[in-house]
This record gives sequence, C-alpha cells and structure tokens, in this order.
Amino acid sequence: MLSSSPLLFFRIPFLISSLGFFLLFAFLTLPYQKSIALFVWQHTHNATVATILDSRDPDLDFIIGEYFFNHGSYDIDTAEHYYKKTIALKPDFLEAHYQLGRIYFIRGKFGDALEEIKTVLALNPEFKKAYYMYGLINGYAGNLDQAAYGFREFIKRDDFNWAGYNDLAWIYFKQGDYGKTRDTAKNGLEKAPTNPWLNNIYGTAFLNLGEKESARTAFETALQESEKMTPADWGRAYPGNNPDIYVQGLEETKQTIRHNLALLDK
Repeated sequence: MLSSSPLLFFRIPFLISSLGFFLLFAFLTLPYQKSIALFVWQHTHNATVATILDSRDPDLDFIIGEYFFNHGSYDIDTAEHYYKKTIALKPDFLEAHYQLGRIYFIRGKFGDALEEIKTVLALNPEFKKAYYMYGLINGYAGNLDQAAYGFREFIKRDDFNWAGYNDLAWIYFKQGDYGKTRDTAKNGLEKAPTNPWLNNIYGTAFLNLGEKESARTAFETALQESEKMTPADWGRAYPGNNPDIYVQGLEETKQTIRHNLALLDK
C-alpha cells in the first residue's frame, strides 16, 4: 500500500503541469493559437483543453461537434452543445444550423428542426441537402404537401440520389396516390436498379394497384438485395442514427419486405 502512494502523488501534479504547459505555451504564442488548439484536438480529442486554448473559434467548435455526431463517439448531446457554440460565435454558420436541425429531427422536435433548415435555406437557397431534410421533417410531421415540395426540390438539384425518389414515393404513398408512387420509384430505379428500398416501395405501389406479379418481382429483388447488405451498409442510408441500432434496423428492413411478400399470398 505505502509503496504505491508516491506514484499517485506524482501523477496528479504531472497532469496539472502538462495542462499548465499547454496554456502557457498558447499564451506565449497567441498568433498560432488557432493552430495549436486544432493540433491538441486532433491528437487528444480533449474538447475541454482544445476550447480553453482557443475559445473563440467557431470552426473548432464545429469540428468537435462533427466528431461527436458523425465520426467518433456518438454523443448527440455533446454534438448539439458544440453546434450551438458554433452558431453563437458565427450566426450564419450554415452547416452548423443544418446539423442542429438534423439533431432536432432525431429528437422528434420537428418545429425546431424546421426552423434550423429554413435558416439554412435563407442563407443559401441552393443548399440541396436542406431540401431533403425539409421533406423528411415535414413528412414525419404530417405536412405531406410541404414534404413532397422538399423532395422534389432536392431531386431537381440531385437527380441521381436514390433517397430523394424513395422518400418522395413514400409521401405519395401516404397521400394514397399509388400511380405517382409507382412512377417516382421507377424513376429512382433507373438510377439505382438494385436498391432494396426503392424496390420495396415500387412493389408496394403495385400491390395497392392490384398488380401482384409486378409487386412480387419488385419485392423479391428488394429481399435479395437486402440479404446482401451489412449493418454498415444499412447505416449509410440513415446517417445521424446511433450505430448501435444498425443490426436491428437492417433486420427490420428485411422483415418488412418479407411481410410485403407474404401479403401477396393472402
């Protein structure tokens, strides 16, 4: 017991002196403060130390927010905190508003999410990802006409991304317009013919139009392609979600397709 105590005694002052060294070094090299803070963040991922070294850099706060939302430890509370810090320092920081809108959407705070996305579009009306989020938020909030508008505007600016077609087809399905659902999914499949989500919504449209054989073909393709997917593949289709749910999400996607196939035999 006694022999271990001095080790603990010396470790604590060493840590304190290390932090003190960083702070003193930053003070003595103010012209390089931003670079030093970024260097410390990149090599330690210690947000507290990095932001003490430079507390007025919105770019640093945004980078930290991105780490906690997308690229490192999934912690949306901490990500939200740093996105808000970014905006406090630079109110027109477009990407921070966009990411904050995504976090509010994940939390189910659709009104707050929509306000952030509207801010993004006011700052840059051609920021195409914001139109997709505008559609998604309104779709989940039940504002179907506004959702359709958002997805159509997204497709105008990115006509190769399958997600725009898939979610626009989803909105038309919710509106009960199965012809538009089918046609929109078909347009998407011209870009991504093996996509399981598009094939599933395509089959669902045919099912509701009474065209069972066409529905079966689409559902079978959807199931075959979903069976090839890994949880990471599924997660790439749902950015911003907790990686811990990827396995469950993929299995639920497969179960939905199997359920739709079973409906054809009833």
